Amino acid sequence: MRAATFREYGGPEVMRWEQLDDPVCDRDEVIVRVRACGLNHSDLDSRAGSSRWPFTMPWVLGAEFAGSVVAVGAEVEGIADGDPVTAYQQFACGTCAACGRWRPDLCERFVVFGTDRWGGYAELVAVPARAVIPLRSPGDFVTAAAAQCVVSTAWSMVVSVAAVRAGETVLVPSASGGVAGAAVQAARLSGARVIASVGAPDKADAVRALGADVVFCYRDTPVAEAVAAATGGRGVDAVIDTTGGPRFGEHLAAMAPDGRLVTCGAHAGEVVPLDIIELFRHGHRILGFRVATPQEIEHALRLALDGVVRMPVTTYGLDRAGEAHAALDRREHVGKLVLVRP
Repeated sequence: MRAATFREYGGPEVMRWEQLDDPVCDRDEVIVRVRACGLNHSDLDSRAGSSRWPFTMPWVLGAEFAGSVVAVGAEVEGIADGDPVTAYQQFACGTCAACGRWRPDLCERFVVFGTDRWGGYAELVAVPARAVIPLRSPGDFVTAAAAQCVVSTAWSMVVSVAAVRAGETVLVPSASGGVAGAAVQAARLSGARVIASVGAPDKADAVRALGADVVFCYRDTPVAEAVAAATGGRGVDAVIDTTGGPRFGEHLAAMAPDGRLVTCGAHAGEVVPLDIIELFRHGHRILGFRVATPQEIEHALRLALDGVVRMPVTTYGLDRAGEAHAALDRREHVGKLVLVRP
């Protein structure tokens, strides 16, 4: 098979399209011919060597992918050659104490495609049968590859972690990103009013189209000013923060008393200042998102495949992974970048 790999850490230029051995199908696995594979910011960190995860070179990234089954292991039942499928981006071992307590999201031996084993930046990928998720048709491939990570993360952050309720007001910073754009929609589905920020004015209309009630450019209007104007000075009930960085304190300060900030990313900066006095005086809570549960992933996929949550998609050929990485790093897009094969 051919795959987009990297053999050294570095910029997008280290990505190469090369020939590798085909994966071997174990007795409890299937082989999937990849037709679409989503890009995530974590891919950039892995390739650059800043993810804090070690990789054995060459490495194949790609946590969320979709395609057709082309080989089935001897012990696999209920999956046939030609079936359209995707796979859980991370899957549990099924045997540890946490799995025994029906908490696979707390599994001691999680496996993540593209991090712990080769992922979907390739023509073929081996998938344990227990990680397979059936799709309705090949028409679902791009949506499944685009939506699993971002929609399940956003849904879990908004509904499970922040527990956003109808009538509340939510701030979604940098809302043109994949997770943030899905968070705008998840908050609206929860009955909340949504204030969203963007880094460039030309992204505002696309974010409004996702359902944001108020959109402002944080480079033109300070966060405090925009939120105060939109809430009559009260502040927001929750912040769904996907970026961290220098505006983290501004987002925290934009909350009303007893507000909740949920964070899942730090691509704008991993270490941030924190005024602890203000934190406890206002009863603010900072909550970290870890992983979506299998049930949340399945629900998120249904929302996306049924068109309830929309994910704008820009596609690149799988052999152009380096170009796609560079584009993702420039953050000029709205929504999700997806690698595709004909």
